Amino acid sequence: MDRSAAHALPWWDVLKEGVVLLDSGSVLDLNHAAALLLDVDRERARGAAAIGVFRDHRLEAMWRSGVGGEIELRSKAVRVTAFPGGLVFEDVSELRLGQRDASELLSVLSHELRTPVTTVRGALEALAAPAADGDDPSEVRFRERFLALALAEAERLSRLLDDLTVQSRPPRERSVALGAVVAKAAALLRARADAVDVRFATELEDLVVWADEDKLLQVILNLMENAVVHGPGGGTVTVAAWGADAMAQLEVRDEGAPLDPTGVPALFAPHTQGRHRGQGAGLGLYIVRSIVQRWGGAVWAGPGSAVAAGNVFGFSVPLADHA
Repeated sequence: MDRSAAHALPWWDVLKEGVVLLDSGSVLDLNHAAALLLDVDRERARGAAAIGVFRDHRLEAMWRSGVGGEIELRSKAVRVTAFPGGLVFEDVSELRLGQRDASELLSVLSHELRTPVTTVRGALEALAAPAADGDDPSEVRFRERFLALALAEAERLSRLLDDLTVQSRPPRERSVALGAVVAKAAALLRARADAVDVRFATELEDLVVWADEDKLLQVILNLMENAVVHGPGGGTVTVAAWGADAMAQLEVRDEGAPLDPTGVPALFAPHTQGRHRGQGAGLGLYIVRSIVQRWGGAVWAGPGSAVAAGNVFGFSVPLADHA
């Protein structure tokens, strides 16, 4: 195809793919998409040396070898196809972004599924242990409590998997007693807290919020677990909640080493591993932020006050009567 024939075709400039026609190392013609992608003036590019137009030796090498590939070009992910008469460019940036989002989603799911799976495994291991005194009533009650915990977490795990497989589902937002969700989170974390002699304290107003209960539980569990892990053994984790305008504000306070205020914003970014590196995928607080922002709330963190040392992690959620 010569320059005049290509330029006369009606589809030449409506193609979303960029096309550059080459001959003997010179540019015969290029369409509008290619000019934008290469950031060149079309009139000046026509007849110019290919290397001067491409400004990238990889592109000339692809054309001469007849082997294309995917490269980063002008901050875009570009798939290049070589043919004897030139090169075709396809911007695949959105595709790659979607793949990164999918990869991040899998990381988030891996993190989220770890907590219920660990709880179920520990509960079932406790149930499998032989009773010291046969059918002692206290032993039976102990087993029943752990069995109920395992079943509750198995149900939550099932709902998380449902969210993965069902692209769209009816909203599960409803009126939820905030104190009841805090109590459930404390019960789920009791064994872990007991292992490091951490106790839970609450300062909760009687609040009803508008939220997906499972997502709200995920948020509170992440913050309380974070406080147990990063606070000192033998300390106290305090959960406080109060109403402010149309939102409920909830804070989890630990007694750990104070945070560096300059590093707080990064804590809510994906793959930030918080105060102790090497623990988990660094997604807990990112999950918290993502869920809270979805319902129109905000997240915050920082060192405690002079009166209450340690650190504070909090979020807001709509009150039911203002939703």
